Order: sequence, then structure tokens, then C-alpha cells
Amino acid sequence: MKKIQIIVNLFFITSVLFFLFNFFLGWAWEIRTKIKFKNFEPYDKAVLEALNLSNNDGLTLYLETFIERKFDYEQFTEHAENNGYDKKFVNVTPTLGRKTTSPKNCKKKIFFYGGSTTFGYNVTDLQTIPSYLGEILIDKRKNVCVKNFGRGSYFSTQETILFQKHILNKYINDGDIIIFLDGINENGNRNSRNTGFLFEVQKALNQKYWDMYKFTFPIFFESLAINQFIKRIQKKLNLSKKKELEQNNIFNLKNELKHVYEKNISIRNGICKNMNINCFNLLQPFATLHGKYFEKPIGGAIENRVLNIDQKTNLLEKYNLLKDISSIIDISDALNNSKKLSYVDGVHYSPDANKKIAHKIYNIISNRID
Repeated sequence: MKKIQIIVNLFFITSVLFFLFNFFLGWAWEIRTKIKFKNFEPYDKAVLEALNLSNNDGLTLYLETFIERKFDYEQFTEHAENNGYDKKFVNVTPTLGRKTTSPKNCKKKIFFYGGSTTFGYNVTDLQTIPSYLGEILIDKRKNVCVKNFGRGSYFSTQETILFQKHILNKYINDGDIIIFLDGINENGNRNSRNTGFLFEVQKALNQKYWDMYKFTFPIFFESLAINQFIKRIQKKLNLSKKKELEQNNIFNLKNELKHVYEKNISIRNGICKNMNINCFNLLQPFATLHGKYFEKPIGGAIENRVLNIDQKTNLLEKYNLLKDISSIIDISDALNNSKKLSYVDGVHYSPDANKKIAHKIYNIISNRID
């Protein structure tokens, strides 16, 4: 009996110490992160020049884009950007979308849907494609408001669902203009960023009450600071293992890639025709293929991709596969003859590129604005 009591006491003490360790690790990790970012320089000088930002403002942009910004759960689409509307450079809520430069008194609206390139990762609110389009509309005295509903990692399926949600919630009216900016994130029937976690939670919710802990405990254990710390180290050392539900390689799914994109476009076009909405499916420029790309690797926390011949061939193959789809308007030539840097990292556009793309889009949709 005494041995059992000793074992119980040891188990209790070990458990308490384990959870206290996780608490203090999380606390120390947060303090260390704040100290790290105090004088951090996330962007290369070439990128800061393209952004026209100081070192301090560059750090603020980086923190608001990657550290302070949150993702909310959203019905059907799984996740939505949320940062509030009280930030300096990155203001967004699921309902309002990202803040844009836009006319105030609107006879109609332009809705942008796309991934992080449409949202504008690593550029300010005023430097996104929708904001530059809003500037053009203001200059031309057009009473058309611009809404930016681009979201990180979104592809055509999620965008189409979000578009339908906005119709069902009466955000979109007859005569409004819809811009779908796609290409880079297309990957067939791939999983979203939250699919794996939601899959596990759903399993737990469908168990008997007395069995739920068997499924929720692994989720709880994985969330502990020590586990996250180990995963962070593994990622830095390239030791991370692929999860069971991780998306497949796009280049092994060419037929699925084209099929999914084509069907999403058909769904959009059917809805738009039926509801008298002006929809445009645009194929975006691809980094390393279009515009002025980096001539060498850049410094800072933001990486650019220097592709080998096989990688660039595969990317070109993907672009060629998409551009031949009917109902697509290829706007990759918007970055032709670019003299300034067209990208701020390995994927996302620079302010100069966003401005050029906005002008290209205006020329395409101008006859539907008046």
C-alpha cells in the first residue's frame, strides 16, 4: 500500500512539474520573441526600397503580417484573416475584408477573391492590388467601392464558396463586379490549412462522452509548449515529417488540377450569369516566370526562391496548363518590361507590380464600371 502511495505521489509531482515547465517555457518563449523582434530586420534592403519603408516600419509590417495577425474559424471555408481595424499597415476582419483605398459613395462594388497575393502579404493596406485599383477609380471619379477578400492560402474552391456565402448574406448585388485572381495556389482537391486539425476534432465530437478524452488528449498534448518547441526545432533542421492529410504534390495531379479549376470557373460563371453579376477569372503572374525577379538570394527573414531548372520547368508547365483553360483571362503580361523589382519574397508582389496589375485589371473591367 505504501509503494502505491509513493507511486501516486510521484506521478502527481511529475505531472505538476511537467505542466509548470510548459507554462514557464511558454512564458519565456514569449519574452524571448519580444526581445528578438525589438531590433529585428525582417526585410532585405532591396525589399525595403521596393516597399518604400524604413527599417522600423518594415518591422511593423512584418509583425502585423505574420506575428500579430490571427486566423478565425469560418463556416465552410475553414479559416479567415483577422487583425482588426486598428493597425498601422495590415487591417482586416472576416466581414469587412482588408482595408483598401476606395471611393466612398458607391453605386456598385468590386469584390476581389484570391490567395495571399490578392490579400497582399508583405505590403501595406495602401499597396495591394485592390487599393491601387481604388486609386484609379478615385482619379477617374468612378463611384465604385473596392473590397479585398483575398486570404492566405485560398485557392479557387475556397474562393468560390466565399463568393457564394457573400451572395447568400446579400453582400453582392446585381451589377457588382467580381475579380477572381488565381493560379499560384491551384493544387486540385487539396486540403486547407485547418483540414487536419478539424478532422481530428470532428472525430472527438462523435465519440461517446466517456471516450472523448481518448481523442482530445492527443490534441491537448500536441498543443503544449514543449511539443511546439520541439516541432519548431525540427522544422529549422528540416526534420519535420509529413502529416497523413497533407496535400499531394501538384505536379503529380495535373489532370485533377485542371479539372478542379475548370469546374470552379464553370460554377462561378453559372452563378454570375444567372444573377447578372460581372465576373472575371484572371490568371495571375507567376514569380520567377513573369516580371523582374531577384537576381540573387536576399537577406532577412523573408526568403525568395532561386529555382533549379527542373523546378522552373514544372512551374512553367503549371502556368501553361492553366492559361489554356477557357474563360480565363491571362494577365501575366501586366509585368512585362518591369524595370523595378516585381516581388518582395518568393511569391508575393511588390507595390510596383501590384500597381501594374491593378492598371491591367482596370483596362479589362472598365466597360462594366459605368
